[in-house]
Amino acid sequence: MGLLSWLPGRSRDPYWDAFVNRPLADPANSITGAIRNAPEGRIFPVRSELPESDRLLQDLDQLVGFLGGSAIGVARTETAFLLTGDDAEAELDPADLAADHPLTVVVAVHAEHHPDRTKGMAAQHVLHESASVNFSLAAYIRELGYRATVRPVDPAAAARAAGLEPGRDEYVGDAVLTDLPLPLGRPGA
Repeated sequence: MGLLSWLPGRSRDPYWDAFVNRPLADPANSITGAIRNAPEGRIFPVRSELPESDRLLQDLDQLVGFLGGSAIGVARTETAFLLTGDDAEAELDPADLAADHPLTVVVAVHAEHHPDRTKGMAAQHVLHESASVNFSLAAYIRELGYRATVRPVDPAAAARAAGLEPGRDEYVGDAVLTDLPLPLGRPGA
């Protein structure tokens, strides 16, 4: 019984409770901001030869799974679900952004502690993972020779448009806007 009392969710340990539930005292202790503010790389000048679009989406789904994501979907970029951020590029006109990046790739990650319900470091891990997966996916797309940028979106609207229905244990954060020719929806759908 002593061992089981230390498992997450069963413990009455005040340190574990603080870890899960107490917000960070200093936002600089979160890597999410560093990932979001990292400069984007350049677009490779020669576009790679791509497989047919359904196969490409399946390949990206495998990449996202390797990076830590649980689901991927693609929607047309709509200015309605683009949010403005606090960064310097927030002045970009959403219509121009949507014209240059006609597709939105939405990635869900597994969320044992969802950031909307839990404010502590345990939920921050989900934010870190989401930011990391999106950053890496955008970098990969740029290496293929296509535009890709990570932008804040209305997660519910973007996920719905991409054919995703994130469950209670999934989290959708920012999305990757791109001009990579992908089919709409989920892989295999």
